[in-house]
Amino acid sequence: MKVTSVRPVKGYKVDVAFDDGVSGIISLKEFVTHGIFSALKDEHLFNKVYTNGYSIAWSDELEIDALTIYAELSGKKPEDILSHHLSHASN
Repeated sequence: MKVTSVRPVKGYKVDVAFDDGVSGIISLKEFVTHGIFSALKDEHLFNKVYTNGYSIAWSDELEIDALTIYAELSGKKPEDILSHHLSHASN
């Protein structure tokens, strides 16, 4: 499960695609109102979103783990996603 692309969408949203075909638009409006993520209220900074495959990020300090995004888009619980991927790792 790797992020293959991410692009900003108006209204503090990102369009994210994963290597297994899961994709969609997720709102991060709640994130930009809390803690260090409040820096992303600056739309110019928010629009600089990128991926390293394992997270979506804006800098080394501002990133969201891919598992969190994947769980939101797929409607699955993180532990279910991890157990599925770990069971295949031993094959």
